[in-house]
Amino acid sequence: MSGYDIFKRAVLRLGFADYENRLSSKAIEFINQICLDLKLNTIKSLNEKVEISDELCEAVCCGVAMLLSFSEGDSEKNKLYCDLYNSKRASVLSKVCFVEDTLPKMSGGF
Repeated sequence: MSGYDIFKRAVLRLGFADYENRLSSKAIEFINQICLDLKLNTIKSLNEKVEISDELCEAVCCGVAMLLSFSEGDSEKNKLYCDLYNSKRASVLSKVCFVEDTLPKMSGGF
């Protein structure tokens, strides 16, 4: 799936008309913001392929829809997609292991 496909899915979910001219300048920025949040690689162009699972694709599309609706000032759709994204984000990130930096603990003495 390409960045353009992700963007197109998000815009179609929102039901926005004439998105090509008006919103495409924001597409890469919004996709990359969501990819960084989900610990995925970013893209450099909308033609670049993104190799992700169907579950991740749903999360990315909802996240992009959330950011698009916010940028357009559509608060009703933003609330809906914010809730959807947070739910899908929690599900996706629950399967990701994080390495935490810690200092060794001293036992005994001193």
